Amino acid sequence: MHDPLYRAQTHTSTITARATEAKSGINQINITATVGTITACGTSNVILPSLIPCRTGGFTTSLTCGFANVKTEVTCALPLNLGPQRIVSYSVTTRAANNRTATVGPVTYAGGAPLTTATINIFGVTLNIPWETARPVIWRTDAPSSNTPRGDKIDWGFVPDADMPNYRAFTDDMQPMVLSLFYTDTNSFSNWTRGWKNLFNIWAGPNGADGEGCSRTFNSPASTVRGAFDGTAILHRNDFRDCASISLGGGAGTTQTNLGDASWVLLHEAGHFLFGLGDEYVGGGNASISNPKNVLNSQQACTSTSTSNSLPTGQCVQIGSSGTWRNDDGATTTMEDRALDSDFRTLAGRAMGNQVSACVNGSCY
Repeated sequence: MHDPLYRAQTHTSTITARATEAKSGINQINITATVGTITACGTSNVILPSLIPCRTGGFTTSLTCGFANVKTEVTCALPLNLGPQRIVSYSVTTRAANNRTATVGPVTYAGGAPLTTATINIFGVTLNIPWETARPVIWRTDAPSSNTPRGDKIDWGFVPDADMPNYRAFTDDMQPMVLSLFYTDTNSFSNWTRGWKNLFNIWAGPNGADGEGCSRTFNSPASTVRGAFDGTAILHRNDFRDCASISLGGGAGTTQTNLGDASWVLLHEAGHFLFGLGDEYVGGGNASISNPKNVLNSQQACTSTSTSNSLPTGQCVQIGSSGTWRNDDGATTTMEDRALDSDFRTLAGRAMGNQVSACVNGSCY
């Protein structure tokens, strides 16, 4: 992992690798990183630059840490001084005493002051135009380019709300939420994201978003850059009800970062704007477009959908008196219960499984 995940200022970034091999012990860890300049791709003729960045120039550096066949966890850390408009790709290989190896990566991320202009050539005339790219936070590639395949990944973007005091506050708030959801949390609500973390690319975007309850607006440059995302989370600090669109790609939602269960809220809202799931609680938005739908408009539809997905039809219950139905196995679910021991269950769980299948087959959206 690299720390910080993303910072739009000159800073020291540290790539840290941890390894354990309890039988024969760890002999070596090698970290290799390529550091270059972030640029906008596709600047020829009249084509607008890409929202997905490329890397130019730069250098490759590596660090090898040796160990005396240590059988407990060992750590190797490579610090990098990142100035403006940096983009880094790294991978890690560890070797055990019995010469078995394991490799993790590659991962690409950005750091330093972001790109804000691009050069284009229109019929022989060179112009500098205002332009920003999506800023990779965890991009699972070592070849950053607008041509890098992303069909098998969910591109999850984060942008600051207008109520963030500054951009640094936004990146500081984003880091613990991303780490919790994909790496460090131990509650069951994050089982799905931690288990399938390699399906996700994580991106940061620029200012321009504003959320307030279920009202969300995007102005430039955020309105342009979010075109690179499959879904966009607006992070805010002011207290208002979080809300999201019901979408399968291209949607957005909000999350208040200073809540005690902010990562749960983030995942619940992503259930709406990334996966098309509906609220399963009384008073929520009880409609869905997921595959299968986790909220149905009649008991008959719930029974039929449950049968098709090998779920007990006796678990079909009405959501209050809303006239909409869900399959409920009695355990806490992320789309119904605000609880850290929740998970995606029943029809929502089936929908998430189908999403994984689509991604593995190269077509997340």
